[in-house]
Amino acid sequence: MKFCFFHVGSAIEEPQMLVNSIKKFNPTSEVVHCTDRFSPVIENVQRLEFDGNPKELMLFRVKSFANAQIMQPAIYLDTDMLCYQSIQLDVEKSNRDIFLCERSFDAQKLFNGNFLSLDFKEYDKKPLGQVYPYLACATITKNSLVWNEIANLCEGLSHKFKIWYGDQEALKLFVKNTKYDLGFIPEDQWACLPEYSKFCDDIKFMHFKGGRKILMKNFYDNLMIEPN
Repeated sequence: MKFCFFHVGSAIEEPQMLVNSIKKFNPTSEVVHCTDRFSPVIENVQRLEFDGNPKELMLFRVKSFANAQIMQPAIYLDTDMLCYQSIQLDVEKSNRDIFLCERSFDAQKLFNGNFLSLDFKEYDKKPLGQVYPYLACATITKNSLVWNEIANLCEGLSHKFKIWYGDQEALKLFVKNTKYDLGFIPEDQWACLPEYSKFCDDIKFMHFKGGRKILMKNFYDNLMIEPN
């Protein structure tokens, strides 16, 4: 299986830690970095450069995944994640075109409708599990064709979603209307939050989203000194 992530900008410590953790447990795997022409080089990746608007980061991300044209099984990841084991999933035999990450944590937590000075009042104070039941941090596809549909959905959203939440918004719409065969993977295995890690089994990836990013380097250092 291939691994793919999107990252633009000069801060490459997190994506490099992600790549190194993937390579520790999946040494023969290929990791694809979707980016622009200006971002620094990340080691041990295949670099694919695309033009896009960094101010519309969510749209840039999903369009890059579509344009990567990876015509084999791949998992598409956020960069604030660490891999914890060898990843085995025979997508071709599963008869599923895409596996979406279903929310396991904080489903009853209320959504903040004023985020990054953007107005998401239509979702304000609604449960996260209702607003965004599917997370975009870990998505597995049989090939990249499904990303074309997701990117088209994101393209049609209002401007604020192209800046933030657009990938999750597009995934929610995708599930309602797609012709593709869907499968689902649990957040507690594929994007486990560090505070829940002691209570979760078979963790494949740890996710350091939001304020948890300050923990990522410490977890990474401990991970890399442990035997496989």
